[in-house]
Amino acid sequence: MTFVQVIEYETKDEDRVDRIMDQWLRLTQGKRTAHHSTMGKDRDKPSHFMQIVEFPSYEEAMRNSDLPETRQLADEMREACDGDPRFVNLEVTRDEVLDEDAMMSLMGRIVTDLGAVALAPSLVIGERLGLFASMADGRPRTSAEVAEASGCNERNVREWLSAMAASGYVALEADGRFRLTPEQVVAFCDTESPYYALGGFQSFSAAASLETRDKLQRSFRSGEGLGWDQHHPELFSGTARFFRPGYATFLVDAWLPAMEDTVERLRAGGRVADIGCGFGYSTLMMARAFPEAHCTGFDYHGPSIEAARRQAKQDGLTKHCDFEVAGSADFGGGPYDLITFFDCLHDMGDPVGALSHCRARLTEGGAVMVVEPHAEDDIADNMNPLSRAMYAASTVICVPASQAQPVGRALGAQAGEARTREVAAEAGFGRFRRASETPFNIVYELKS
Repeated sequence: MTFVQVIEYETKDEDRVDRIMDQWLRLTQGKRTAHHSTMGKDRDKPSHFMQIVEFPSYEEAMRNSDLPETRQLADEMREACDGDPRFVNLEVTRDEVLDEDAMMSLMGRIVTDLGAVALAPSLVIGERLGLFASMADGRPRTSAEVAEASGCNERNVREWLSAMAASGYVALEADGRFRLTPEQVVAFCDTESPYYALGGFQSFSAAASLETRDKLQRSFRSGEGLGWDQHHPELFSGTARFFRPGYATFLVDAWLPAMEDTVERLRAGGRVADIGCGFGYSTLMMARAFPEAHCTGFDYHGPSIEAARRQAKQDGLTKHCDFEVAGSADFGGGPYDLITFFDCLHDMGDPVGALSHCRARLTEGGAVMVVEPHAEDDIADNMNPLSRAMYAASTVICVPASQAQPVGRALGAQAGEARTREVAAEAGFGRFRRASETPFNIVYELKS
């Protein structure tokens, strides 16, 4: 059975305690038996701290306590604290943790429903009115309690909760109350999680607006397309919010390290061009992770660039991160050590022209990183919930956007590796490889 040790202490020298803990972590690497630790500070009494340490069992906790490094830690902590730390040993009798299998099952339902527009407006309303947020602690509530917490009308909230429960997005208790499971809290309340889903529903609601549908119908008949800038503004912020959590999880820690010598170049002061950057979240993440580098985000959509500039100023990154209004085949600057396309190359009217322009602006040995939605080459292999959502998005957003530009190659959001490789070869790139992938994205590396 899992065993938890709670350590409560008072100190006015938080930095010293942090140094002691960091030293212990280094010295016990490979030896300590604790598998998770959480540190907390009392908001009402800043000198009051509590650490919660989880062990597989009581016996493993005792093994950890018997380590010489742990005994040294205890002595140093006594010196750094006001009085002796207080220890509470707990046998865990109930443990509700995030179930990864349940999480993936939920995501399957979410991706399936992203292809159906009907529920999207209610989900967006639920976020904006704080209905989900009022249930984020997971406690069961009546519709009246949710209505009171969010400042809404009970009858409307009751109908909303019923719709969410019928969709599997809120749990219905046997007594008629409603609650969010841990997985649902992550999907609908945790904006930093890669599983956060509400940005996608916001995007699809905007893409399905009456004004946009009329334009799309004309586009379907004429084949002349519908530009990104012709959509409802909600699409721009919704798309940025939809992709941001995945980039925050994988870009710096997984995708960039999978590229040949890219991280080393950025640490040495390299230059980055982020093409089709939108609100600039990907650009800002790279700038924040590599302060020695200079990152520039480019997008032809002026309002998105203005939003990116505001965010850069708010984040204090303007000294080595800037944003310019420019297209994929006419952006300036460089030469660049890294040029990136995040979920946007398939939206380009002339992806070959865009990549050719990039190749001419790379440093010797520089690379282009192309991040695309996960897809197989054969349509028969894409008959799954994720591809359903991506094909649906591509039908109303990606393909018309490409058709509205010169050439209108219209790769689509499910282009797959073969067609992406073909475009890269036409642009003159001699090296093409799949550098990394997740269940949602494939990362390609292009070099001359």
